[in-house]
Amino acid sequence: MRRAVDQFLNQMSMYRLLSVALMAVWGVVLYLSLIGRLHYSPLELIASAVVLILSTYGFNVLFGWLFNVRTHDESSFITALILFFLFSPSIRLLDLASLALIAMIAMGTKYVLVIKGRHIFNPAAAGAVIVGILGVTHATWWIATPILVPVTLLFAFLILYKTRRLTLGVLFLATAIPLIITVGMFNGQSLLAAVTSLLSWPLLFFVGFMLSEPLTLPPRRWQRYLIGVIVAVLFAIPVSIGGISSSPALALLIGNLIAFTFTQRKHLQLTFKERRRLSPSSEEYVFAAGQPLAFTAGQYMEITIPHTHKDSRGIRRIFSIVSAPGDSTVRFGIKMHEQPSSFKKALRDILPGMTIDATGIGGDFVLPKDASVPLLFVAGGIGITPFISHLLNMRDANQAKDVILIYIVSSVEELTYVDIIEASGIRVVVVTNTSDTTQKRNWTMIDARRITVSHIATYVPDLSDRHVYVSGPPQMVSNIKALLKGMQAKHITCDYFTGY
Repeated sequence: MRRAVDQFLNQMSMYRLLSVALMAVWGVVLYLSLIGRLHYSPLELIASAVVLILSTYGFNVLFGWLFNVRTHDESSFITALILFFLFSPSIRLLDLASLALIAMIAMGTKYVLVIKGRHIFNPAAAGAVIVGILGVTHATWWIATPILVPVTLLFAFLILYKTRRLTLGVLFLATAIPLIITVGMFNGQSLLAAVTSLLSWPLLFFVGFMLSEPLTLPPRRWQRYLIGVIVAVLFAIPVSIGGISSSPALALLIGNLIAFTFTQRKHLQLTFKERRRLSPSSEEYVFAAGQPLAFTAGQYMEITIPHTHKDSRGIRRIFSIVSAPGDSTVRFGIKMHEQPSSFKKALRDILPGMTIDATGIGGDFVLPKDASVPLLFVAGGIGITPFISHLLNMRDANQAKDVILIYIVSSVEELTYVDIIEASGIRVVVVTNTSDTTQKRNWTMIDARRITVSHIATYVPDLSDRHVYVSGPPQMVSNIKALLKGMQAKHITCDYFTGY
């Protein structure tokens, strides 16, 4: 079941999943309206959705032209449908005009409320707060209808699972729910009434569709957890200061602002220099950054390549940075399938001197601060890339670490970055389904399709003392993580190459 879910989710980008999820919820809402189970009429739902979609798209194009910024059409569609579930649908002309104004303000915040080319706030939340302050209208968060809880729960779970934010979601809910119940009882509600009232709070929609937005979350896991707790407290406890009352949207904006202080999300342009073949199925792409790049070895970068005829995986993708911090170039090792996505086709078409946009840098696939901790690296295929950054950083820092690398590939021809691995002097165990043991005399070659308990027990006898890092395709990482836990590995950090 889990493998089927992974295969389904890996076929689309995070943005496409959000679009599909929002459209699915809208479809359920329309059906419920048609059978008389919803307060709003089908005409109100359709008219409001059309106005918001056309308005956000139009204003996105207009602001992009005015500010000379490339637009992301799918993000405007996502913003439109989020706003649709925040503001009550209507067919009154004045109400529809208000929705168009909200769309204009929401999209405008992406271009006006920016620092170093990066927007700070969730556009839908910013639009809701601003129109509330202006007295135009207020968000009703009508998505928080008990009958919509099952479908909202399903898609919120899929989004959080896809983006590896499930722990963030659980932490938010675990903080907000007791506070909401406590506040309700303090205001005179019975325990049962306070618990029942949770169905009328937009908890699931908020955490799944809004709080999880990658561009407004900080890059490190502990930072995201801190933001989740802070936003949950602000979400659950009503406060009014100077005529401005707390709301879910305001809680999210405060969280966005705090998150921004953790990192400077610079808008970077990378200039393409060259590509080279790494293996029969992978290539390395080398870029020059226009300004110094601050990151930690093992982290990833999201890049954007607008192109026509884009498929469901969209125009943005994240890749582990192969380069060491301080390098003058940014390098990515990328798996190229026989039938690549439209994004990778566009990547193959770029020429030296052309530029692409880079958005965020993040990730927690970083080594312990204590350099004396022994390490085990387990890489599956192109999952070797973050480890190369680690090895280069160790070399540059003149650090000698106790490292064992287990490198799992389909054939010896798929081994990449061999020269860097050899130069590092670490112990290497290659697992590949081949009888060719001539490659790399100092490496241990295992003829097998996958790593087993026996292999690890033989070549990593001190497993419990090592901090383990596993990187590669999601199913492989999940399987190896389960195997290692069964062998009493104490510290495991994973990097899932989900491809979104």
